[in-house]
Amino acid sequence: AIHADRLADGGEEAYLRYYYDELQRYLVEFGACRTEDDAVRHLSYDTFMEQYDTAFLDKCRLVIAYTWARFTEPVEKDDEVGCARTMNKTSYNKSIPNVVWLASRCDEILKSRGV
Repeated sequence: AIHADRLADGGEEAYLRYYYDELQRYLVEFGACRTEDDAVRHLSYDTFMEQYDTAFLDKCRLVIAYTWARFTEPVEKDDEVGCARTMNKTSYNKSIPNVVWLASRCDEILKSRGV
């Protein structure tokens, strides 16, 4: 989990680039690919991003279709008892900036696909 402000202004891209670079390194280190060039041919950054966007949309589908409609326990951040009662129930809904980021990013990906 990460707060939305860490993803703004290129933050998401920085995290994704780091993750991809580490994945490429470990594909070679653990023998899935022989060389760094093989690893890139096996999974290009464009393919990685396409898969990430698809996974992101799938997560949004679950959040929107199942979670938001069923969440009936809004809790204020200073309500310790309420927070304890709802811990891990739709945790991404407990931060308005995170909800806004999730919905905005979903919209951005859909628009990039002509939807």
